[in-house]
Amino acid sequence: MRPGLKSTEFWLNTAAMVIGAVLAAVGEENSWTQILGGIMAVVAPAAYTAGRATVKGREALGAAHVDAAREMAKKKPEQP
Repeated sequence: MRPGLKSTEFWLNTAAMVIGAVLAAVGEENSWTQILGGIMAVVAPAAYTAGRATVKGREALGAAHVDAAREMAKKKPEQP
């Protein structure tokens, strides 16, 4: 897994958050623009964080399974 700053997902979510914040700040003419901009500014980083946590958790679980399998292979009794 690449570090967050080097991932495309990070930059796409950062762009969505910034665009949402700008829409929320300058959407004076239309209240729907402000509402949708605010939602974008909140949901984008939350979705990124949740997705990243899920991937890291699954990666750690997979590594634990590999380590356990290696340990079992070491302890396996030899067949006569």
